[in-house]
Amino acid sequence: MGTVFFVNGFLEAGKTTFIKELIGRESFRISGKTLILLCEEGDLEYDDEELAGANAVLEIIEAEKDFNDDTIATLEKKHRPERIIVEFNGMWDRKNLSFPWYWDDIMEIAVFDASTFKLYSDNMRSLLAEQVRRAELILFYKADEVREKLASYVRNIKAINMGAAFVFRGAEGDIILDPDEHLPYDISADELFLDDEGFAVLSMDSLQRCEAYEGKKVHCKACVYKMKEGSDLEFIAGRMIMTCCEADMSFVGFICGYPKAYELDDREWVEITGILRTRFDDEMQRNIPVCRVTDLKKIDKPDKEIISLI
Repeated sequence: MGTVFFVNGFLEAGKTTFIKELIGRESFRISGKTLILLCEEGDLEYDDEELAGANAVLEIIEAEKDFNDDTIATLEKKHRPERIIVEFNGMWDRKNLSFPWYWDDIMEIAVFDASTFKLYSDNMRSLLAEQVRRAELILFYKADEVREKLASYVRNIKAINMGAAFVFRGAEGDIILDPDEHLPYDISADELFLDDEGFAVLSMDSLQRCEAYEGKKVHCKACVYKMKEGSDLEFIAGRMIMTCCEADMSFVGFICGYPKAYELDDREWVEITGILRTRFDDEMQRNIPVCRVTDLKKIDKPDKEIISLI
């Protein structure tokens, strides 16, 4: 089996539009058949002539219970495709979905209508979170209609999936966001005063491109996490992020070098001032950010311990 393209998103998000663009590429006309598994029918339909020109066939799976190994195996045996595209139903449960064992090359794409993203984010967080959690590509259509909100959408999604790539489509073509545009602070400043959102975003963004933060002075509030197998001169400044519900949280933070780290208690709260530096981590085999603490004071636990971004 070749690549399986798993396309997820809510109704009328643009999944069919994306798949039509995909099968229209020359690479899909070279060799082999494409099997499209349609799990949700929207206003836009597939044209028989269009499918034939792309050497593609369409099969409809109407019920969630029928999206299983037996159904898929039967359809594969019938058509013997070179590749498969799944247009998934955004209201079905992705969290516990299992794929056939031989699907070893799966590319997940989450498609959204930017003009309705906030509505779904506010009312269907758990479904939205599962759509983006494993996605390699996040595609927004109608992005020009909410241009000023795109940066916050990126922050929301990165709280769940730091590694996803983003594409924003507008009426006149793609919208390009500067890497710094989605940040809730001015990275060009030498000194960064971080609120809850800023702490979460910096913890994630600095791990991906720590060189951009080299030498930055930061001020933040965080919880102390003592390192089980580390130096008495270091601790982790961390926070918990709620991605969709209280049962689904993730941890963000960074290592802090502090001469009196041994005097700190695990899980106590501190206010930190420090300088971010880059250090190569042998275990991770990559550069990581480390905060060299220049000032620290103990504080009371805040009323809002958990950060919510989405």
